[in-house]
Amino acid sequence: MGLSGRFRTAAVALPLLLAAVGCQTAGTGEEPAAKTASPTGKPVFEERLSDQLGAASRATAASGSARFTATLTYGSAGGTAVERVTGVLDYARDTARVERSVDVPRGFPEAAAAALGRAPGDRAREVYAVEKNDISYRTSRGTWLRYDASGSLEFADRVGDFMEYAGEAAPWGRTLAEVVRHADPERQPASTPDGGRRYEVDVDVRSAAEALPHSVAYAFVGGKPTGDVPLTVVLDEDGRLLRAEADYRAALGVLRGQGLLEGVTSLRAEYVLTGHGGQEVPPVPAGEPVEDAERTTVTLSALKAGACASHDTGLGHLALVRPVPCGKDADLRVFGQERIDETVKGRSPEGFGDRLASERCGKAYRAAPAAWTSGGRPSGEYGVAGNENLTFTYVGPDATVTGDFTCYVGLR
Repeated sequence: MGLSGRFRTAAVALPLLLAAVGCQTAGTGEEPAAKTASPTGKPVFEERLSDQLGAASRATAASGSARFTATLTYGSAGGTAVERVTGVLDYARDTARVERSVDVPRGFPEAAAAALGRAPGDRAREVYAVEKNDISYRTSRGTWLRYDASGSLEFADRVGDFMEYAGEAAPWGRTLAEVVRHADPERQPASTPDGGRRYEVDVDVRSAAEALPHSVAYAFVGGKPTGDVPLTVVLDEDGRLLRAEADYRAALGVLRGQGLLEGVTSLRAEYVLTGHGGQEVPPVPAGEPVEDAERTTVTLSALKAGACASHDTGLGHLALVRPVPCGKDADLRVFGQERIDETVKGRSPEGFGDRLASERCGKAYRAAPAAWTSGGRPSGEYGVAGNENLTFTYVGPDATVTGDFTCYVGLR
């Protein structure tokens, strides 16, 4: 199971497949796009070349609304994994309703799928609503989990990467819309048959990473420049964004060097906007309950041995889970908690805490009541979630390894 860099696992691959939901996004009809003047008072194509894509981003938002599709495609020898997000954006109200689908073929590299918080064979369908900086996720039970941006600092730290889906360039973030607004064209665009423009731009990998999942994009934070990503941007006759495409082959070497997306041979992103100015974001249905995610979720380490939980949270990792009765709604069952606090002398401490936690969880697994482990999937295997911390002494090679680890079995 991939846990988006926050946790490490051992022995079991527990897919973070979030149950399919039957919520449809309203407002699918497209109306003829209304003419929209550049918000700077100057037509987008009359701006300085270096400013045109920034002006296009503002002109797109000034249209009021649009439908969008954002697609990430991961190619490999074992098949192609596709993440596709579709929905409606209301720039004026800073709201969005989106549906995300993730399809990972069974032959896709397991380690690469884990980096995306998935497993080979996963097919997920998820629904989200954005209102300014707050994000709500619709669980398989039809309840909306609301992640409030004004929550506690501790809560914000645990869900900070998730909250980045409340975008800056558009109400739904982590798409090429975020990349386009900062792109700096150096070559004159080509005219399109309908009076628009087509730009070919080279974007620094670190900037282009804004359109990738946080679980892999963090690899480009800091460090030296790692090359450019070719970006194609198409604007309509009024200078509004219609399409953007990026090829991330230049980024794959850096990712593999950090153990991410191993086995992935190609990575492309696409972003398409339609129906500018003619869309309406539907509200959360009045009959569907809304719960405060900070009150409803807990850390795995807060669960006692024998307790069950659901990872149907929209997060894609186990930083937080929902405690549930052991039964049909449970995705995992905890059978032990292990605290690591050891001094490592004369050798590398990297990975020591993980290995020790796995050994201790193995002992706890064999000693646990059969009722806690017999329903585990796959049978006879267990998972370990946690994060080791290394503290080095001022002199000498000695290090202290600490961390809280949870031992659990997957239930489906």
